[in-house]
Amino acid sequence: MVLVLFALLVSLALTPAAAAGLPLDPAQDQAQETGFRFSDMGWSREEDNFYEYVPNEGVFERGKRAYGFMEVSGFENSYADGKYHIDLTVDVYLRTSFGLRLWVERDVIEFDDTDSEPIETVWFYLWVDIPWYAPRGTYIAEVVVRDRISGQQISHKERIRVK
Repeated sequence: MVLVLFALLVSLALTPAAAAGLPLDPAQDQAQETGFRFSDMGWSREEDNFYEYVPNEGVFERGKRAYGFMEVSGFENSYADGKYHIDLTVDVYLRTSFGLRLWVERDVIEFDDTDSEPIETVWFYLWVDIPWYAPRGTYIAEVVVRDRISGQQISHKERIRVK
């Protein structure tokens, strides 16, 4: 499990931006049927079963925990000695609405798994404890999943708002 604390938010006042919860790149909204991709994702105010999470539009309260649920598909499986192997890592970035990097955490989650069948989908969640003293504003959250077998990576950037 991963606990991510946005402690750097304290010192920066942020300018408002467009509505929270909307992808920054409209192409991210287009469903991609094949290839390495995010196959499901969502924000939530509560930890729950992945397929039954309580949806949130990317607006969170200070002093509360926020959850991001993500599922990825289409990554590479290598095959050796009768086993399939995947090797994925997850990086998380937080920027101001004008692009200043506030925080980065690489390899927050690693999927270095082996199975007798090809692994087609993995899901994970990240959670963030938003400090009570965090400035209100709009931020850019980015999640990058890297496939270390194929060398590919996918990224999802989205505006989130702290109120």
